[in-house]
Amino acid sequence: MNGLERSLAVLDGRPTDRVPVCLENFMHACAVAGISLRDYCVSGEVMARAHLAAWRRFGHDMIDLENGVTALAGAVGCGVEIPDDRNAPWVISPAIGRIEDVGQLRPVDPARDGTLPAMVEATAILAREVGDRVCILAEADQGPFSLAAQILGIEEFLIALMEPEHAAHVEELLEYTTAQVIRYASALLDAGAHLTMMGESLAGPDVCSPEVYRRYALPYERRVVEAIAARGGTIGIHICGDATRIVDDMVATGARFLQLDHKIDRARVKAATAGRTTVIGTVDPSNILPLGTPERVRAAAEEDLRVLAPGGGFILSPGCSLPYPTPDTNVDALLAAAHAWGHTTA
Repeated sequence: MNGLERSLAVLDGRPTDRVPVCLENFMHACAVAGISLRDYCVSGEVMARAHLAAWRRFGHDMIDLENGVTALAGAVGCGVEIPDDRNAPWVISPAIGRIEDVGQLRPVDPARDGTLPAMVEATAILAREVGDRVCILAEADQGPFSLAAQILGIEEFLIALMEPEHAAHVEELLEYTTAQVIRYASALLDAGAHLTMMGESLAGPDVCSPEVYRRYALPYERRVVEAIAARGGTIGIHICGDATRIVDDMVATGARFLQLDHKIDRARVKAATAGRTTVIGTVDPSNILPLGTPERVRAAAEEDLRVLAPGGGFILSPGCSLPYPTPDTNVDALLAAAHAWGHTTA
């Protein structure tokens, strides 16, 4: 099987020759290719070149294409800083000053706004160059909840959730962000991505209570999933931190896969997802992969495989983006663990 066949088989619940490997590695791909993050984040050609260099070096099964967590935020009017160093871009100012200003927001155009066209172009290049051999996961940036928090400012948005007088404005903002996520995700799939994904870390238990997630994130995520499924596409959800307390709710969105962090309770996640969705993760990207030895990386990967791989439904990956200076030898060790694990069954 090649990487595309292997990845899609896992998502479909079919047997594979071994566990696939996804590399969430846009920063590390820049290091491999000798490219600055600033150049990468704004150019589709440069993004594609970086990921092709990394894929040719490591031969992973799934390319995870992104340019940070600010693409949609920048497209809707947030201030974004893209540093010319080894750090990812970040939002530096909200798009609106008050929740009451939500009506001023306009729909995004993935062909014109911010860095969205660069992502669409990179997706098309990768699909053309290697899309018959490797699975292309082109991230649709943030989910409805997290994008809403960026648009208003995280603190202001979380306060607004608790203020009854702003309930209608909060709903209007989440309706708006849901539509933008669907629009961007659809553009990436149209460009040739096999899969897309939305990040909802600001809705996760490390930031918000499970009750807030269920009330303000889950219903809108479900609508994104349903809209993408209706057009024949596949979308997943990523949450950083310990999402164990809401993993059943994440499964209930209907997402075809969940990309999860190293902090989760693996046994509980396996019980919640087995036969229902695929887990992508969950090796520590902030300590073990960038700072550990290859032996430590392999041991961590083997523990994830031991708990999460039996019966299928698992793709080995870092739990979040690999830092720029991650040693290549540690990435090699991650892949070696999956290659040695062998056959999986649905």
